[in-house]
Amino acid sequence: MDNSVAEKKDVAPDKPVVRKSPLRIFAIALALLFLGELGIMRILAFFPSLPPPAAAFLDGVLLACLALPLWFFLSYRPMREKTEECNRERQEIARQNRLLHTVLDAIPFPFCVIDAKDYRVKIINKAAGTNDTGDLTCHVLSHKSAMPCSGGEHPCPMLEVKKTGKPVILEHLHYNQRGAQRVVEVHGYPIFDETGNVVQMIESSIDITQRKLAEDGLRRSEAGLQDFLDHANDLIQILDLKGRFLYVNRAWQLALGYSEAEIGSLTIHDILSQDSRESSMELFSPSSRSSQVVGHELVFVAKNGKAIIVEGNITTQMEEGAPVAVRGTFRDITKRKQLEEQFLEQKNITEKMIKFSAVPIFVLDKNHLVTNWNKACEKMTGIRAQKIVGTSDHWRPFYPSKRACLADLVLDGAYDSFPRFYEAFDTSTFLHDGVHSEGWFDNVGGKKRYLLFDAVPIYNRAKELVAVIETLQDISERKKLEDALARLATTDALTGLCNRHRFNALLEQEVARARRYHTPLSLIMFDLDYFKNINDTYGHAVGDQVLQAVANVIRENVRATDWVGRWGGEEFMVLCPEATEPDAAFTAEKLRRLVESHIFETVKTITISCGVTRFKAYDSVDTFVRRADDGLYRAKDKGRNIVEIV
Repeated sequence: MDNSVAEKKDVAPDKPVVRKSPLRIFAIALALLFLGELGIMRILAFFPSLPPPAAAFLDGVLLACLALPLWFFLSYRPMREKTEECNRERQEIARQNRLLHTVLDAIPFPFCVIDAKDYRVKIINKAAGTNDTGDLTCHVLSHKSAMPCSGGEHPCPMLEVKKTGKPVILEHLHYNQRGAQRVVEVHGYPIFDETGNVVQMIESSIDITQRKLAEDGLRRSEAGLQDFLDHANDLIQILDLKGRFLYVNRAWQLALGYSEAEIGSLTIHDILSQDSRESSMELFSPSSRSSQVVGHELVFVAKNGKAIIVEGNITTQMEEGAPVAVRGTFRDITKRKQLEEQFLEQKNITEKMIKFSAVPIFVLDKNHLVTNWNKACEKMTGIRAQKIVGTSDHWRPFYPSKRACLADLVLDGAYDSFPRFYEAFDTSTFLHDGVHSEGWFDNVGGKKRYLLFDAVPIYNRAKELVAVIETLQDISERKKLEDALARLATTDALTGLCNRHRFNALLEQEVARARRYHTPLSLIMFDLDYFKNINDTYGHAVGDQVLQAVANVIRENVRATDWVGRWGGEEFMVLCPEATEPDAAFTAEKLRRLVESHIFETVKTITISCGVTRFKAYDSVDTFVRRADDGLYRAKDKGRNIVEIV
């Protein structure tokens, strides 16, 4: 233990002491006395009249007065050094005592040193309740009694130590600080004098009251424990070290079908399958008897030959450090193992179904790692499963840079983020909790594809999300056909402009918007002048070419926000959102001049007449169109090739 700073200051390192030899000191003393005597004789020479006895007496007195300071001078330094040495020894003893008390106070159980003669406590630690020994005796400390204990059922440790002269361990009754009686385990160790007599005893004690209560309760509950074991569902057995059965419970007997008489002649190897016999040999080896074997799985064989798969704990019962028996507690897991095998078989079938499905499928676990990437997915994307399973690279076949796929958003529960990643998405119509999206992808497996995505979360029995399965469908050809049909349904086949049905829908849409937001909206209606003469003179084929050419001129010279449609025959419409009547009139005049100046392939020149109107608050779609039509007829009546505003 390290010394404290104070303790280190108490004991300073010894300085080397140079001691003079006694002979040298003696010589110095004689020399000084001799010189002193010469000085005294010289002093006495000044008193020649003194009688010899008086002179001798005076000489002795003066010599003694000289010798006493001389003695003190010569002996002062050794005496001082001896005193300092004694002080250092006392300081070291004090430091050692402080260190001893610190060590004793760190001991968590009561500890004391007791005098063998009068039972006085010489040293005691804090765990015993006090550091003050005073006149404290061990019986006052332990029993709150003025008299030493006399033995009996709980013998006195001091008496036993003095009688045997050996260390003892005894159970004794003590009282704690609150006066409650406790059972303690007392360890007594004798301290001997030079003659071999016990003079003191070191006593330490451990409170074993709870342990004794537990042991007593255990003894009282042995009958109940036996009944509990017999009614337990687990298979419980106790074997000796040779594997012979010492005890089995009722569940064990019922499961294996052996009678008590038959069990007495069996060993553990008689009820184990061949494979389990080999592994059980290790359980009875000396190396396995020092630890508990947890979760060991064995196969028992019942009397009727039925195999019973069990799982349990095997422990070695130790007494005084030596193994005496082997205990085993097992649970019949035969049904569970059968279910596990069925589950594994079903899992294998499911994995094969996913792997060889004609529909591209991949699966993400809860950490966004790919666990399945089937053959169809390999074929569509051109990426082998070996390269992508176990990674988070499932985005690579679809996107140029890393981003969330549909399955990732489902895993994160980020349903609010769907619009940021997908323009078209919805909940699945036939998959519970599934989501759906679709769109064009520029390069999937080297092709531009229109893909349908469906992502479905997978939950375990605890309703925890563990995976998401995503299926893909390439409907590029179908989408192209659908787009073509849509164009046929909304586009004029001859000119490529909006057909009348589509233009009517646009009229309703823009009229509603203008009415709601009070924005300007204008309409231009025009037709080709004398178009019937073209058909009659040059035929319908030329007439169709003229219509196509006019449509191209119009389409290329209106705003991107304007809608152009073929209303019927040689009549056309231009719908101008956010355009005032003057704006629309300017556009109509520009179109009229462009058509007039255009050189057509056969007919060379042609003109158009235009009617222009603006939307008014009380208008319906019909009144709005009818007013533009009126403008067109007015332009016709005024000689054609003009723009008439109504």
